[in-house]
Amino acid sequence: MPPRRAFMDRLGEAFDSSTSAAVGVFLVGLLLWAAGGWSLVADRDPYPPPVKVALLCAALAIQLTAQRRPALAFGLMVALLAADFSFGPSLPLWIALTDVIFLAVSAGSNRLGAVVGWFALIVTVGGALLVLSVAGIRAGLYATLFGVALTWSPLGYARAIRASRRMVDAERDAARAELTARDAERSAAIGEERRRLARDLHDAVAGHVSAVAILAEVAQKKPGDIAVLQTIRSSSLAALEEMRTTIDLLTAPDDTAVTTRLASLDGLIDAAEAAGGAVTLRRPTDLELPTAVESVVTRILSETLTNATKHAPGAPLDIELRRDAGRLVMTATNPIPPDVARGNGNGLRNMMFRAESVDGSITAGAQGGTWCVCARIPLGDK
Repeated sequence: MPPRRAFMDRLGEAFDSSTSAAVGVFLVGLLLWAAGGWSLVADRDPYPPPVKVALLCAALAIQLTAQRRPALAFGLMVALLAADFSFGPSLPLWIALTDVIFLAVSAGSNRLGAVVGWFALIVTVGGALLVLSVAGIRAGLYATLFGVALTWSPLGYARAIRASRRMVDAERDAARAELTARDAERSAAIGEERRRLARDLHDAVAGHVSAVAILAEVAQKKPGDIAVLQTIRSSSLAALEEMRTTIDLLTAPDDTAVTTRLASLDGLIDAAEAAGGAVTLRRPTDLELPTAVESVVTRILSETLTNATKHAPGAPLDIELRRDAGRLVMTATNPIPPDVARGNGNGLRNMMFRAESVDGSITAGAQGGTWCVCARIPLGDK
């Protein structure tokens, strides 16, 4: 930045409202001097012109200092008034005091504000009593009004500004806290949406894609098997349909908004059977499930079918659905082949989450040479 422009920018920043007030007091002092109203005592004017100019410059410097160092400026102003009191007192200096009091209370610390308050009280009461004892009641009343005008008025205005500033700061902090809370809620909602998407991709789409991979391996071993190829095609179409459903889930308010039926398991059952296994699904003919329960059970069974086809291909899988005292009990068992590969546990965690989302529970593990999955889901209201 060019030096001239930098200088002009600094000059513009310095010439703010406080600087304007200091310059205004300086000009008022010159007018009082010219009009013969320098001293508060009408018959006293002890200063020669150079001293008056020095006092006005000193008051101006103190006022400018008060913008950055209010405590120092207030102390210097009190000292200047004390030195002037025995000769004057000079009215321009007391007018300058009003600006210093305002800056000290509005921009200074709470302790400085208390000191200024006590100073205003002592000056007003002490000055009124002094004038009362010397010049009578009328002059004492004028002195009281003069003290209130020059000390308590800027003090009260500064306190009002300070209170307003605190209110604005409190409102700003509250707005920031509310904005932070909204951001946190939004982040949590986005995170939950992503987790829902990951669960559905794992429970539905990944299951069909795994079935396609397994069937592709079977097709390599049995080239020309039309049934296997047809099952690959149906599983691929089912994966696409589940993906569309998952995309629809992004605009749904909750997991149950997207209807998931037991009939959607047909493709996974066909894939398991095409891989050489036998799937038996037993359920009461009159079993009607609430939408939320059917969705959860379907997701759990799709993961169970996928795991059985992947880790125990060709092994029979037995699935049973039955009622038990207001709950739906689902059990799925299949033999565990030797040297079976272990998964990473994501499927089991997803099944547990699905069950717990409707206040249900699930257990899964090996029992002898059999893998058993058992879910208990409250039926609730249909």
